Amino acid sequence: MGFWPVVLNVLRNSDVVLLVVDARMPEIARNSEIVGKVEKAGKRLVYVFNKRDLVRGEDLKNLRAEYSKAFFISALKRRGVGKLKESLNDIAESWKRESLRVGVVGYPNAGKSSLINILVPGAGVKVKSVSGTTRKTEWIRSGRLRIMDSPGVIPSGDNKIKIGLTASKDPHKIRNPEKVALKIVEFLVRKDAGILERFYGINVEDGMSYYGMFLAVGKKKGFLVKGGVVDEDRCAVRIIDDWQKGKISMNS
Repeated sequence: MGFWPVVLNVLRNSDVVLLVVDARMPEIARNSEIVGKVEKAGKRLVYVFNKRDLVRGEDLKNLRAEYSKAFFISALKRRGVGKLKESLNDIAESWKRESLRVGVVGYPNAGKSSLINILVPGAGVKVKSVSGTTRKTEWIRSGRLRIMDSPGVIPSGDNKIKIGLTASKDPHKIRNPEKVALKIVEFLVRKDAGILERFYGINVEDGMSYYGMFLAVGKKKGFLVKGGVVDEDRCAVRIIDDWQKGKISMNS
């Protein structure tokens, strides 16, 4: 179960639930298990798509059209959070109790703690790039809002590749990181091969396989072992780390 009991407690005690999603891969990072539990509990669900600055304008436009009532932010660059807080304050003004209880949920490393630190200046919620930082919960008050962070949780059916893509696990602790790295390469190239070329300085040739692109990154970075062979493990960890930390922008 891991952190699920803590998260379920947050859901039970919240009036509004903010689901923080990585805007680069909304369908992968939506966390359907949390959505189901929120809907079953009859709570108000608000989608908050983080890392909007890393998404191409066209993709962001399509996402806004699909989730017309959602909020699109960049917690790192502190953009878009003001509109979210204004909306929450509006709900709180007409709420039946003195304060509106807001739970913040999502995958590990989705940006939940960073969001809370902007919503409540001085909250001091720990933020790290390694998943599992949030281990306990407490209500943080801001005017008529009471906001609670929650540990990031992974739906029980998620496979190891999806866990790596959603930054739910430290790349150094992923078994067979090459599989995750190759999926990231595929994901990026399907969007625009130029993303990979610009970020890593490689040439993606016609007919080149994802594995070939992966090896090209390793050679460019100098991740080589004896005989000039690419150190695949080191290359994979680097690609995953770049992706998880938001260094690879799909908007470049």
